[in-house]
Amino acid sequence: MTRLQAGQWPHYTYIVPHIYTRAKVRLIGLGNYAPTGTITNEYFAYISTRLGDSRSADDLERVTGLSTRHVRASTLELCRKMAGADAPGLIDGPDAPQDESLVDMAVIAAQRALASAGRDASEIDTVIGASSSDNDAFPTVAGLVQMRLGLGPIRATMLKGACACQTEAFQMCAEVLAANSAKLVLMVTAEGLLSNIMNVLDWKTSSLFGEGASAFLLELGDEDTYVINGSDAHQGPSLYYQTPLRKDVIEMAEVDMKMQTLFKEGKGKELNQVLTQYMVGYTKMNGKEVYREAPRAMAESVDVLCRHAGLSPDELAYIVPHQANSRITRRMGELLINDYGWPESTMGKLADNFRYYGNLSNASIATALVELLRQDQLHEGQWMALPAVGGGMNYGCWLLPFHEMKNPEAVLNPL
Repeated sequence: MTRLQAGQWPHYTYIVPHIYTRAKVRLIGLGNYAPTGTITNEYFAYISTRLGDSRSADDLERVTGLSTRHVRASTLELCRKMAGADAPGLIDGPDAPQDESLVDMAVIAAQRALASAGRDASEIDTVIGASSSDNDAFPTVAGLVQMRLGLGPIRATMLKGACACQTEAFQMCAEVLAANSAKLVLMVTAEGLLSNIMNVLDWKTSSLFGEGASAFLLELGDEDTYVINGSDAHQGPSLYYQTPLRKDVIEMAEVDMKMQTLFKEGKGKELNQVLTQYMVGYTKMNGKEVYREAPRAMAESVDVLCRHAGLSPDELAYIVPHQANSRITRRMGELLINDYGWPESTMGKLADNFRYYGNLSNASIATALVELLRQDQLHEGQWMALPAVGGGMNYGCWLLPFHEMKNPEAVLNPL
């Protein structure tokens, strides 16, 4: 296959090709964390049926490609509160902490990343965090992770947005290292979207998401890597979220109570009308628009970086996208083939672990990488592309070679 040449740009809808980062950065550590509680499709099938739009668990798995989601104990408690204590499909995790926070999850992921690299937390001189669902304005998740790891008063920066914050964070880490303002950077993400930014009874949206955390450890390396990001707020209405302010809290509580009443009465149409009218505090998504635009933004991000690197599609071992859903991942592969001339073998390079985790927003790429490691699919020197797209609309990709970690067992079989 011919190498993709920089400067020979196809028509891109979203990407501005010349605004990207090229830096000698190496990924040396990786960690993730998934809480032990689970929600099966039976739960959301129960909600949909109660609301007069009956779906079976098999229907939901066929449409979404999703089987289970890992969630915290507090999220299971919320699900029972919203749909009733007898709602099916809610499975408590063994010894799950009742008050597990996003920071708790992020710290565990960070400790695993450090162990996988054989490095000590005291060596970290910058922390970059990312989250779609952090409900602490300040201190931030990044700052609290810094404190919990026992670090000094070093830089701790937090990106708050949607699912492409992870690629924005990759680019920020690369630029910090390239500028020699840090030698070892910890990137952490933590997500609890199901409980923090959406209403559980909005099952068409809430059924897609899980919870978890991830961490990457990066330092300067010998090989070039490439990162690009972009934003197009024209597409904002397809997927957006407005943080509730203090003045909204009472109204939100009233809306929640009204929705619970409508749910118990089986008034699905009226419940959806209430959810649509209330514009603050819950994620709003137009699934058809997201499916149309999100795969293209990721496909463009992958294609442009391979051109910058002079890398042919055959030389790319894996595309590990943000795990939004299986249909979006497949559609991205089809666009690379049909619109940008990639070979049919591209479809076999797409990582998809959405089925057992759901959409983990900014923790999704790391979790997918861990699953590839668990399957012994990643090997020394293989090139991989890590694209993401999120509400806003933001999008991006990191193109890098994989290198073996010093202690992979810390990722695959953590204590």
